[in-house]
Amino acid sequence: MNTPHSLRRRGFTLVELLVVIAIIGVLVALLLPAIQAAREAARRSSCINNLKQYGLALQNYHGAKGSFPPGAMMKQKPTDVYANANCLLLPYFEQASLAKLYDNSRQWEDQAPHVGATPIAIFSCPSSSAINPFRDPVLGSVIDNTEYALGEYAFSMGYTDAFCAREGVKPGFIPPSAQGMFNVAFGASIKQITDGTSNTLAVGDASNDPRWKVCHLANCKETDLTIGPTGAIPTAETGWIIGEPNSTSFFKALGPRGSTYACTVEPINKSPVTDTFLDIIQYGVDFGAFKNDSSHYCKASYEGGKHSVSNYRSDHPGGANFAFADASVRFLDESVAMATYRALSTIAGDEVVQ
Repeated sequence: MNTPHSLRRRGFTLVELLVVIAIIGVLVALLLPAIQAAREAARRSSCINNLKQYGLALQNYHGAKGSFPPGAMMKQKPTDVYANANCLLLPYFEQASLAKLYDNSRQWEDQAPHVGATPIAIFSCPSSSAINPFRDPVLGSVIDNTEYALGEYAFSMGYTDAFCAREGVKPGFIPPSAQGMFNVAFGASIKQITDGTSNTLAVGDASNDPRWKVCHLANCKETDLTIGPTGAIPTAETGWIIGEPNSTSFFKALGPRGSTYACTVEPINKSPVTDTFLDIIQYGVDFGAFKNDSSHYCKASYEGGKHSVSNYRSDHPGGANFAFADASVRFLDESVAMATYRALSTIAGDEVVQ
């Protein structure tokens, strides 16, 4: 018995199937960038919130102590670091239990290993793909600890990459046109920020994503990248607990490294990232010179100084987020004029930034 023509089932032809697949492919191609943009917007919003928490913690610390925390807390010796600004801010990040485990009478590398290996959400940017915590066997070759949680926000040293201290483990002198909010033994007070707290960078993006390779000293380029102690080109991972910059004493063993410091000597998102490096001889010369020379100051690399400090960088397209001294947070485009960028990073250079 013949089936009526109107009741016969008609399947897709190969051409129709290919057309449908092509349409779906086009729709996916159109939607994917929008989905990725929405995800990045959410990640950037989370990063902004992290920096907002930094700003509030800094304000609360200042309210309690009368100044912002030093970049490195030292005591008897200018080379012995007991805590960095992250560690000093722990109670103000609602990390009181972790702060109690941190012993300020011991240097940072002598803390219990699990302290520095504890991930803190606001220290890590969600746009970064860095593993958290991460293993650092190279650093473990010179101190006992090998596991560290990420520190992806860096404290601003301003328009200088000079580490500077003087007798009594007190801040050395850096010209006002270059001085940032932080240095070893130095954390500015609000009254010292004569440029205005809304015009002064405090903390900014310093991604630890492994795509950020690290080279040695200011103005280094891709041609300066070298194989590190691990057999690979060094990357920018650094632990939030690490209290001192890499230095002459450890460079051979550690190779180029990042830190919890950054400066505006070089542009946002410079790649490869300049390493953070303290030249022990330069540091000692500056330390001694302050005793007898009232005009002495610590020179940045562009004046012949031998230190270097990493540039700010982020995994947000086109720029980086920064918390300012007034706890506000802004996104700075990587194409920002260097004069403006550097002016924003100093505390007392009399710059007025519109």
